[in-house]
Amino acid sequence: MKIAPPDLSEDQDDRFLRCQDALYVSFLKVLEEATEAGWRPQEALVALISLADNHALMLDSNAEIEELLAVLKKRR
Repeated sequence: MKIAPPDLSEDQDDRFLRCQDALYVSFLKVLEEATEAGWRPQEALVALISLADNHALMLDSNAEIEELLAVLKKRR
């Protein structure tokens, strides 16, 4: 399934809503496929939320590590 690319610059207010709109159909498709595979809708939804949360934490940790590495490189 093709996801629409951004059509607003990063500083425009509606960009986040447009991103949600672009992802919504794919999100519903993942939930549908999970329930068709035998997962209850609630557990599939909680699993997706957990995956998103873990991914956000990973991205944040990677950014922090990159900042620390940059500081260490400057000290050399």
